[in-house]
Amino acid sequence: MKWGMKGIALATLLLSTGAAFAESKIGYIDSARIFAEYKGTEDAQRTFDSEVEQWELQAQGLKTQLDSLEGEYQRQSLMLSETRKRERQQEILTKRQEYETFVQSVWGPQGKLAVKNSELVQPIVELINVILQRLGVEEDYAIVFDASLGGIVYAAEGIDLTDRIIEELNQGVQ
Repeated sequence: MKWGMKGIALATLLLSTGAAFAESKIGYIDSARIFAEYKGTEDAQRTFDSEVEQWELQAQGLKTQLDSLEGEYQRQSLMLSETRKRERQQEILTKRQEYETFVQSVWGPQGKLAVKNSELVQPIVELINVILQRLGVEEDYAIVFDASLGGIVYAAEGIDLTDRIIEELNQGVQ
């Protein structure tokens, strides 16, 4: 049987914690379901949708202006002087850049959409983390997993073996 790095880490965790781990409580959450069913998410979603709708209207307005300039140029290009053609082409180029800059500023990786989403979701995530911390301590959970994200969202103090593993590796013990 081949062991990947995750398998070795899990085996080390299970073997290292022994009987204490066997008596510990493990739980999981489904964050996708929490977000879908939490009433506070509905308000955040409405706010987000309203902002997105405004941005889409702005983008559509800029695109309409660009399309209009391009159509007008196509219809009149045979009648325009070379100087006027260059002016119109520059107008079109400027409007296209304005449109693309706006689209990037909203839907780009660090755009308004990502910022607004983070701004609205972060308070909900923080509230979930407060509840997870409280439940973890009060109900003596060692670990809580998130079924949607596939990772640990809460771990009791003292069960993280990372420092010990690094220390032993650096000492040459294997």
